[in-house]
Formats: sequence, C-alpha cells, structure tokens
Amino acid sequence: NINGSIEIIGGSGDQVEIVAHKKAGKQEYLDELLVVIDADPDYIRIETRHPDSKGGWFKWGNDSSGSVSYEVKIPSDLNLDAIETVNGDVDIKQAGGKVMASTVNGSLTVSGLSSDVDLETVNGSVRAEFDALGSGQRVNAEAVNGKISLVLPADASARVRAETVNGSIDADDFGLKPEKGFVGRDLTGQIGDGEAKISLDTVNGSIRIKKR
Repeated sequence: NINGSIEIIGGSGDQVEIVAHKKAGKQEYLDELLVVIDADPDYIRIETRHPDSKGGWFKWGNDSSGSVSYEVKIPSDLNLDAIETVNGDVDIKQAGGKVMASTVNGSLTVSGLSSDVDLETVNGSVRAEFDALGSGQRVNAEAVNGKISLVLPADASARVRAETVNGSIDADDFGLKPEKGFVGRDLTGQIGDGEAKISLDTVNGSIRIKKR
C-alpha cells in the first residue's frame, strides 16, 4: 500500500475477510485506483495499484491523489509475511503467527503475539504486546524517529539487545539496566532462560520493555 492505514484482526475460523476504503480527489483517479487480490488455498496477496500520470509517476500531492485503507480479518494463526504501507498506521490484533510489518510515515501497533516478529518504521512509534515469548522466537523492531515499546509476559525468556542514539532505555520491570555510551545508550541482557532473541534499535526515541 502507498497511502492509507492497515488494520488486521485475528480470530477463529479459516477465512480472510477484506474491506477496502478508497478515497481520491477526482472521480477519474478513484475509478482507476485498484485493489488487486491474488489468492490460493495457501496464501493471499493484496496490492494497491495507483493510476500513473503522463510521465509515469504517481500523482503525489495533488488533488487527484488517492488512498486506500484496509480492514482485514484473518485466522489468528496466519503468518503475515509482508504488511507494508508508506503513509499510514499499521494496527494488528490477535496475531498468533509470524508478523513482518513496515511503514515509513506511521506507527506500528501489534498485539496477541506468540511467534517471530519484524517491525520497521521511519517516522512513527512501535508497540508490540506478546502473549508468549520464548522457544527460539526472534523479535526485531526498528525506528528512526519514534519510540519502541515492548510488553512481555512475566514468564518471558529472551536475550535482549537494545540501542538508541537520542533517548532513554527502560527495562526495570525485568531488572535490566542500560549503559551510557559515547553516543546514545545501549542495553544487553537476559530475561529468564534467554530462549528468544530481541533486537531493538531507534535513533530519536526511547525504548521501554514492560512486564504485562
């Protein structure tokens, strides 16, 4: 997706439901703004296609530019391999499978996690809440201008590496203390038996690891 938010909610059942909200400054643009779905029993791909201007460039910033926001319901154990938007927030709830999500200008909020997670944004915050963390899971969260917050269960088991250039690091809930480096702050430590691996990086923003 280019312009528009993405909301995904996990639940019971084995079906995927998609609601797309299209907006545009001109009817001609709206008519050519397409939601393309490619699916078989093992995967589903949803893509937004914007009409090209005469020069082949997208119509950025003028009154005819458009956006598509998505509301998607999925089986809670479905793997989300690539949830991507440029200008918009990503909100994912009850995601028990793998989650890979990114945005450029927007925040990422994900909950109900119990598998591998990879979250990236440039201008926005990252918040991830885990129902379970351990047994070889890998968690990566990156931001440039934004804070990163992780909420973990009390029985979480993970090795932690966190680094920020301009901001604080707080992992007091799990007894971990950051160190002040020549530039920024960093933290390396272990929660429980250290079964999962957590990597957190931001440039301008704080990092917080809380107990649920």
